[in-house]
Formats: sequence, structure tokens, C-alpha cells
Amino acid sequence: SEFCSLNLFFDLVFSGCPLTLTPSEMVVRFGDPVLINCSTSATDVEGMGWEAPFGGTGFERPPVVTWRVDKVEEWSPNPFCYVTLNDGSQCAVSPLITVYKTPDSVSVSDMGRGPMVEGREYDLKCDVINVAPVQNLTVTWYRGNETVLTQMFNDSTMTPVNASSTLRISTQRDYNGLTFRCEAELHLGPKGPKFPPNVTSPPYTAGEDVTLSCSADSNPPSNIRWVYTPAVNSNVTNEGHQKIITITRATSTNAGFYICVAENKVGRNTRFVTLMIKGMITDSVQNSYGNVGKNY
Repeated sequence: SEFCSLNLFFDLVFSGCPLTLTPSEMVVRFGDPVLINCSTSATDVEGMGWEAPFGGTGFERPPVVTWRVDKVEEWSPNPFCYVTLNDGSQCAVSPLITVYKTPDSVSVSDMGRGPMVEGREYDLKCDVINVAPVQNLTVTWYRGNETVLTQMFNDSTMTPVNASSTLRISTQRDYNGLTFRCEAELHLGPKGPKFPPNVTSPPYTAGEDVTLSCSADSNPPSNIRWVYTPAVNSNVTNEGHQKIITITRATSTNAGFYICVAENKVGRNTRFVTLMIKGMITDSVQNSYGNVGKNY
């Protein structure tokens, strides 16, 4: 086919090929439009055209042929512009195109188990979800406002992948309540956006253990339950007539409402606790618990 034969000449690109690409390099976000002109000032040209997985033009008359795509939906489009001279010789040039995608999310999680103890080492993990190209990705870790680690990636995969970075910390007493975060940034070179696209994780706060308990004085005895958003570091236990939530090393991800519901056949009462982060300090505001309806 014509495409296959032209591919043979694609390997023979040389500086004397009378074609000019405008632009010759570009960075485009996946799904955005793209337009590249291929022109020639040579007078001995029979025809020229674009070959590409999408947006090819076929054989056209000089001096300009345009590759135009409304939405780039290939991660390695690899188009090339070719020219056929009157003597039958051919050559081709190809633009350098980088297709990128910012992460769907960036988050920090604790890879350890149990409460943090001063002087021991723990690992924090930064997960960067669905980003491309990963070889242009840089992850920067911050402790408070201080940069503590920068990591780059060698993976040459052009399609979106998940990437992760690990920060090992040796805990100190003044780390209690300190905020850690990571930032994912795509460095796309001088042809990329003026402000490199970046996504920052929600802050992870190294915190203390939190215990929330709920009980009810009622007759008949009440069924007690907590309504809240579970997390890997939270657990519910029973101690006598109390139902207790234990949060190990409470972080900003544990912030929110914790609702206690006490119910028997006579009625139901609810009370709530708000666990919140004030700056870098983990705090809780607790409502006193009333009794459910009694039946003597």
C-alpha cells in the first residue's frame, strides 16, 4: 500500500528534505484539538500529504498541507508529512508531539500500623492516579511548608498509569499535628503550558489517638450504634453499655460528623460529635448525650 511504502522513506528523513512543519514540536492535552501545517518552498514537487492514525490528508498539491484533528485521542499519534518530487524521490518529516493527562487524584496515606511512636520510622505513601506521560511526572513532598523529597520517574509508558512515591519519616515529638502533603507536577518542557499542570493532595496530619464513646440510660435497654464514615484507622467496640469508636492517629481524613443513635421500642435519641482539624491541631467538639424514652 501507499502508506507502507511511505513508511520506508520515513526512516530516511534528512536535513535536505524540503519540508517545514509549523509547529515542529507541540504539547497537547488528551482530547484537545491540534493543527500542524506542512509547507514547502521547493518548485520540483509533484505532491505532498500527511499520513497518520487519524486526520490523514492523502496526496495533495503543494505548497501547504494541514494535519487537523478536533480531539486528540491517541497517546502516540506519530503523524508524518511526506513529499514526492518530480524525479520520483520521496522524503518525510515528523513533528514531536507529547500528549498529556493530569492525574484524576493525588492522596497521601499511612502505610504503617498502630500509633506513631517518637523516634521510630514510618512510611507515608503518595498515590498519583491516572497520569500521562509518567516520565514527565515529578512528585514533591512537603512537611508543613518545607520541601523534604522530590522524586522523578523513568517509566517510558505514554498511556495513563498510576504512580506512587514513598516518604520515610523518623517521628519527632513536634511532628504531632504536623501536616504532610505531596504535589504531582507534569514538566512538559518549553513547548508545554506556561504554568505546568499540577495536583496537590489533601493534607495528611500526623495526629493523636481519639476515642469517642456513647451510652444511654434507658428502660428497656437501648440498641446503640454509630453513624460515621469508616476509615482504615477507626474501629468500633463494645465495653459494657458503651459503644466506643477508637481512631488511631487521627488525621484530616477522619474529620467530620460522628452520630450516635440510641433506640428502643419507646423512642430514639441522637447526638453527634464533630471531629475537626483546626490549623494543625486535631480537636473534637462533643455534645452531651441524653436518655432515650423510658418505660417503667
